[in-house]
Amino acid sequence: MGKNIILEAIAREMRTGVLALNREGRVLYANPFFLNAFPARGGVEGKPISLLIKNAGLHKTIDGFIQNNTLLSDEIEINESDRYFNVRLVPLKDREESSLLLFLKDITEEKRVETIKKDFVANVSHELRTPLASIKGYSETLLDGGMDDKGTLKEFLRVIDRHATRMARLIDDLLTLSRLESHQMTIVSAPVDLNELIHATMKGFEKQARDKGIVIASALPDGLPKVLGDRDRLEQVMVNLLDNAIKYTPSGGRVSVTAEKTKGAVRVDVKDTGIGIPAADIPRIFERFYRVDKARSRELGGTGLGLAIVKHIIQGHNGKMQVESSPGKGSTFSFTIKSC
Repeated sequence: MGKNIILEAIAREMRTGVLALNREGRVLYANPFFLNAFPARGGVEGKPISLLIKNAGLHKTIDGFIQNNTLLSDEIEINESDRYFNVRLVPLKDREESSLLLFLKDITEEKRVETIKKDFVANVSHELRTPLASIKGYSETLLDGGMDDKGTLKEFLRVIDRHATRMARLIDDLLTLSRLESHQMTIVSAPVDLNELIHATMKGFEKQARDKGIVIASALPDGLPKVLGDRDRLEQVMVNLLDNAIKYTPSGGRVSVTAEKTKGAVRVDVKDTGIGIPAADIPRIFERFYRVDKARSRELGGTGLGLAIVKHIIQGHNGKMQVESSPGKGSTFSFTIKSC
């Protein structure tokens, strides 16, 4: 087997784009990965690279090499059609027909993760800054003489306690989400009686609903099959969904839980008559820290992580999440788990 055949087979199977240019900057060869990433009608052979890749910085680097036989940089990052590539340029000075090899590594996922990390740090900093500023402000006021007035002292301590509780909830949710995303939180599957779990969870919200003037009820069929899952994690799903439903339902509203057997699974619906979610926001509500109404969510004590935790738990059970909502009419959050 000749070297050329071996090299072509390697280039063909590479998960990196390979492009060979002649001394005029026209394409001599492109491997399948490149052709899939930068499709062109009529093939690419003989075409100038400017017709395939629009990045001006890359064109300038290649033109400089063609004209002066000097590379301004042997590595460049480009963005084409919402995809990011790291391009490494390798001169071939000893070859007569070709002058430059380009290796294009798709780094789109790396950039996405990098952006998520930056946004995460920024969001956490922002979420912690507000309660910390309040705690510091009220405690400084007390230390400067505010403790002399018992009424002021009690009110300020209540505010400090509320913000400290919010910070504790945020940190707990962050740790939970981190363990779920890194698969460090093991999901131990066993038969779970959803009927019992739902009733037990709802009982814990009866006072919260009653204090707000909301009716909370369930309609669960007899003979509902058990599901295969982690009871503690599924209880966490129900707690988050019920907590959200009650928070965002005004006085006089209703929160209901229903369940039904489907083919090989059980579907649970948590329905409310609350403020609802605009259609444009629904695709993003399971993102970390995403809030439809930021001011209202913080006022109600939300961390912005509850639905992200719900999504990861249901995904960890190989289940499905669905949301139906209309502004002013309420929302229905549904999840489906495989039955035993």
